[in-house]
Amino acid sequence: MLLYIGLGSNIGERAENIRLAVKLISERVGKLVKCSSLYESAPVDMKSDNMFLNAAAIFETELDAHEILAITQQIERELGREIKSDGRHYDRTIDIDLLQYGDCNFETAELTLPHPLVPNRKFVLEPLVEIAKDHNFSSPPYNTFEQMLNDLDTAELTIPTEPLTTDWRAVNFLLKQLSEGKSISWPDYQKLFESKDTFLVFLSDYVEDVKRRIGMATLCVTHSPTGSKAWVEDVVIDQPFRGRGLSHRLIACMKCKAAELGIKKIMLTSRPVRVAANRLYQEEGFIRRETNVYAFEVKPEDMEEYRRKTLGQGLKRVGEVD
Repeated sequence: MLLYIGLGSNIGERAENIRLAVKLISERVGKLVKCSSLYESAPVDMKSDNMFLNAAAIFETELDAHEILAITQQIERELGREIKSDGRHYDRTIDIDLLQYGDCNFETAELTLPHPLVPNRKFVLEPLVEIAKDHNFSSPPYNTFEQMLNDLDTAELTIPTEPLTTDWRAVNFLLKQLSEGKSISWPDYQKLFESKDTFLVFLSDYVEDVKRRIGMATLCVTHSPTGSKAWVEDVVIDQPFRGRGLSHRLIACMKCKAAELGIKKIMLTSRPVRVAANRLYQEEGFIRRETNVYAFEVKPEDMEEYRRKTLGQGLKRVGEVD
């Protein structure tokens, strides 16, 4: 049975960590068929200043997949990995991922094969393509590793400078996925472009050979006595395109634009129930502040009351102090 494995290291002697891991796997799991070159990549889904080295390798084995998992986890411990990912990712001396096991497809509490994130990770696909570009991924649509890599990098970020009706319709399509019942009128959409302090960012990709908007976010700049700040709003990715790291690209674009404008602080709010979104923001380095964010719905019919409160209670002279 051919076993495809991904390897990564971002602390210690990275190249040596990967070399030792391949050696130990070949001794305990099965014969090494082929190993890729080393590829350096920035951390994905985690905040770290330490670049990764990545590689992929193919082994011939007769062992059960769960037995292989136990062996590779033991090798990780032997090579100094102390903390496993628990929904969050950490720096590691070695990371050994089982990517594919023959043509098997299964999911248990401990292991899912093939690895569901292979199609979305360039740092996995590039080394795989080097050693097995014509091999097929054993999960629908059963593309080759080379085809998956070619499909991965088609998304692009743009900041429109004028309102278009096609974009307006795309915004409303995406808003419904962000919050049920949300929409923006065409006149209000046009107003976005009248402000020099509002920037709408689109993420576009091909859908059946037609490029369309698959994600968006808004950067709103505000100015106050304590300095200029920017608020990130409306971060959303179309459902079929989630899980590819595209939200991170949107946030990175927000950071770049803010830096370009000389903004030093970016703010955002997120409801506690938006678990995935909150994890995204934490991974991107946003720190949860101990503040309350409140929303108030302005009602035109209460305008007279607003005016009265604005003017204060009002005083009238009733006499002199004795």
